[in-house]
Amino acid sequence: MGFFKNRNVYLLTTVAYMGSLLFGYDTGVMGSVLALDAFKRDFGLPLGKAGFASTKNAEIASNVVSLLTAGCFFGAIASSFINEKIGRRPTLMGFSVVFMIGAAIQTAAHHHIGQIYAGRVIAGLGIGGMSSVVSVYVTENAPARQRGRIAGLFQEFLVIGSTFAYWLDYGVSLHIKSSTLQWRVPVAIQIIPGGFMLIGLCFLKESPRWLTKNGKHQKAAESLAWSRCAKMDDPELLEELAEIRASCEEELRMTEGVTWKECIQPGSRKRFILAFGIMFWQQFSGTNSIGYYAPQIFQTVGVSKTNASLFATGVYGTVKVIATAIFLLVGIDQLGRKKALIGGAFWMSTMMFIIGAVLATHPPDVKVPGVSSASIGMVVMIYLYVIGYSASWGPTPWVFVSEIFPTRLRAYGVGLAAATQWLFNFVITRVTPVAIASIGYKTFIMFGVFCLAMGIFVVLFVPETKRLTLEEIDVLFGADPVQRAQDIEVALGAERKELELEHREDSTAVPVTATKT
Repeated sequence: MGFFKNRNVYLLTTVAYMGSLLFGYDTGVMGSVLALDAFKRDFGLPLGKAGFASTKNAEIASNVVSLLTAGCFFGAIASSFINEKIGRRPTLMGFSVVFMIGAAIQTAAHHHIGQIYAGRVIAGLGIGGMSSVVSVYVTENAPARQRGRIAGLFQEFLVIGSTFAYWLDYGVSLHIKSSTLQWRVPVAIQIIPGGFMLIGLCFLKESPRWLTKNGKHQKAAESLAWSRCAKMDDPELLEELAEIRASCEEELRMTEGVTWKECIQPGSRKRFILAFGIMFWQQFSGTNSIGYYAPQIFQTVGVSKTNASLFATGVYGTVKVIATAIFLLVGIDQLGRKKALIGGAFWMSTMMFIIGAVLATHPPDVKVPGVSSASIGMVVMIYLYVIGYSASWGPTPWVFVSEIFPTRLRAYGVGLAAATQWLFNFVITRVTPVAIASIGYKTFIMFGVFCLAMGIFVVLFVPETKRLTLEEIDVLFGADPVQRAQDIEVALGAERKELELEHREDSTAVPVTATKT
């Protein structure tokens, strides 16, 4: 019954999170494409090198992956201002077009690695812009009790996108002969979900909270009624509208327009610091080092053949999809945000330390045929690591940052979080190939230490927000609960009066009838 009642929210989420799927696909596809001999030949890279053993391969891989994240950083910053001005839905439509242009440039590239670089930057602008908006758009439409599960689908779509890319690359490596077509097909396919997203957005409604903030109360009521599949005079709908309206009007009374002074007030300052901190630590967990460079990572730990490493990468992605789905169904709204983040951090830390220790004591020997038991053990630890990530630091940070900000600051707060994520994503993707080529097993030890640190950060600073409405979270961060209750009563009276006036106008309207001539 809950799913049926929220069917429009899930429809909206599916369309909006095509942006997340594109993020996952575009990162996953290039990590595997870089391992294909066809790509190496077309762009003059050394053949027959496993992992990041070749300095030139490591440099090109680092450039191709990190330039996407650089574009994402600037896209995230730009979209936080654009979507606050013109709305969530039009912003998503614009950035989906930007992404498809970048994808088309990558697909058309041949022999000139600079064209791949340009396409990655432009596609990154689109992905970064979408990443800053989609979670805001979905969160502002999701009901409180299911918000964690619904907003957390950001991560599920992301891992579905990357996993599809992994298996597609494995498929083309087996069934398409080593040629330009072998890498061009997986790069081109990403245009399809981009087009689906653009078309789907045409049939959705704007965020009711953005509409309320901009004084469009009637449209906000229609939008919320659509997403809740409820009638305009539904008591629960009127109550939610009143709560949204009271929160927005209270924020507007505080100051006209967002100012830096408002952003550094104690309640707001804490939220911005938490958004920065949680996204900073998400990147230093090591997940994107494995996600972006999975085939090369598996080659590093001993799965040296290209097809075998691509197969292991596909399994890795599949594990992420299943683990994320289970967590969203039974974990995030039951266990809560804080416990999930703490448990995940310590679990991932343990796996990273084990991988580093085994790699140090049993390094793979490329001269010995087959895969050693130590290499199999490290692959298992990577899979166990990603199960922990998928049940904690994968979906939870995006849910948390999209729900802790008030309506008037949400676009800027999530924009900061997305920009932080992309900035340090860029750092990690630049460092990983060089680190693994230079310090080997110590790279995994380093990420293990980071995972321990992020667990401590959550214990000390992160509050629990599960099953609270967005307006109740305001109170958690310092809003006056008594004043908020009074404002809700006033807003509820205003909503009822407007509804009553609308009904009265409808009942007194004189119907126009056709007359014979």
